[in-house]
Amino acid sequence: MRLPSKVTPYKRSVLPLFELILKLLKAGPLSPSALLSKLGSKISNVGDFIEALDCLYALNAIELDPKDGLLHYVN
Repeated sequence: MRLPSKVTPYKRSVLPLFELILKLLKAGPLSPSALLSKLGSKISNVGDFIEALDCLYALNAIELDPKDGLLHYVN
């Protein structure tokens, strides 16, 4: 995971993706593939996207509904 450090500036870490992902999920639930396509060029690679989703899930900020496979914002 790319966290901010002396070598990695904040903008190139995964942390700015948190805000983008949460903003999209606040508008309504999305599948992971739909979320990735909406983020488009704001994501440099899929690995960063997966790491951001992992962190947000661990922080209980998002959840995955196993029935429909959609990501939901957690209040």
